[in-house]
Amino acid sequence: MSIAHGASGRPSTNAVWESVLAYAPGFLEFGRSLARQPGFQAAVSLDGKLLGAFSGGHARLSPPEPMTDSHLFRVASHSKTFTATALMLLRRDGLLTLEDQLGSWLAALAGSEVGEVTLGELLSHSAGIVRDGKNADFWTLGHRFPDKSELLRIAGSGKVLERNEHFKYSNIGYGLLGLVIEAAAGESYADFVSARILEPLELADTGPDLDARAPRLAAGYGPLALAGGNHALEDRTEIEHVATHALAAATGFYSTAIDMAAYFGSHLLGASPSVLDDDSKRRMQRKAEDSGTPGRGYGLGFIVQKVAGRQTFGHSGGYPGHITRTWAVPETGVVLSMLTNAVDGPATAWGEALFALAALAEAPMPDSYAGIDAAGLRRFTGRFASLWEVVDIAELGGKLYWLVPGETPKPETARPLEYVDGTTLKSADPNGFAGYGEELSFDLDEHGAAAVRGPGGILFTRLEDFRIPRVLRAPV
Repeated sequence: MSIAHGASGRPSTNAVWESVLAYAPGFLEFGRSLARQPGFQAAVSLDGKLLGAFSGGHARLSPPEPMTDSHLFRVASHSKTFTATALMLLRRDGLLTLEDQLGSWLAALAGSEVGEVTLGELLSHSAGIVRDGKNADFWTLGHRFPDKSELLRIAGSGKVLERNEHFKYSNIGYGLLGLVIEAAAGESYADFVSARILEPLELADTGPDLDARAPRLAAGYGPLALAGGNHALEDRTEIEHVATHALAAATGFYSTAIDMAAYFGSHLLGASPSVLDDDSKRRMQRKAEDSGTPGRGYGLGFIVQKVAGRQTFGHSGGYPGHITRTWAVPETGVVLSMLTNAVDGPATAWGEALFALAALAEAPMPDSYAGIDAAGLRRFTGRFASLWEVVDIAELGGKLYWLVPGETPKPETARPLEYVDGTTLKSADPNGFAGYGEELSFDLDEHGAAAVRGPGGILFTRLEDFRIPRVLRAPV
């Protein structure tokens, strides 16, 4: 079987991500175990169709419960994308405009220091409103998330900057947008987003706040740094799930990686099904503010930035016990959602690692691979160990790479291994401190590659066959 290639001679997007999805579960599971993370869930869609999903680790540590693709995660600030979508629907319905002042919708704030900010400024975090209030210990479960009256009280004296002075991320601002949606729609926020967004897109595993589906939520955990003196995985603090009340529009949603991939796929131009017109999508995805972090901007409800050289729109999420990130790539039609269940969960880093793997899969095919089919290459693949490290020989986009599992590769310098013959490959890594130009000699058996020597001359043995004593003694 050969890898499908486009007119450019490079693998098709479908082939790229199929090869990433074949390798990624083992790649991430190794990194998860090494980092003592509880668990993760991932999904990739292409042009609105699910390409693949996988999960790893634990949904709960005690009693032990393996993570599955159907466990729910609190996706936190992904909620803002639903709120922005709801505002754009009401705008299209002619019930409000983005130039409307906040005080015109929320009488309690008319005449206050934030009453003149516009709905558009709230959507782009340009309103200068406080992030979470002066006492935000609801994020540490010190007290309940604010209700409507508390939200309005915080907002009434919540001015920090002048309007449009500087990007200032505000959960309070998005909570207020939730109240505006209720006022304009004449129904609850939850009912509106369910009827106008979740149901039309068939997002059956998504909802705006803690509800009857709570038993399906993956448990959330505190940081490894606070996991006792030995920092063991099993000593992480479990964090009980809580309702977010009036801040649901900013941070309350739950979902799965599969639903997130479908939802963000619906925001690609021309997508079907979709609840928004393309003009509204363009406006939401166009950068309105620089965030203050180089290369990272914000549109109307979306983070916009380049990842692996391509422009993306998406969002991150941080909830007590869950860290999440989703990206949509308009150029390729790819959506990647990565969900983790600890407050130090590396959702962004792991997602970016998968994009880096995809960049390796997209790289041109070495001339030495001419006439070699995929089966002939895959017999070299596997996970190998020596005293120094564990490495993978991985197939990505019909090419072989020497990779460290769980570690993000550098597409700008990584090069495919060259094919020499049926038992030999050659390093093309330009790093002269490594094994540049040296051969990798393989021992093969009925299961594939049993061992490889080099580059650098050290013998690496198939991981399941590798043995190392508790004390490694000097040779006689």
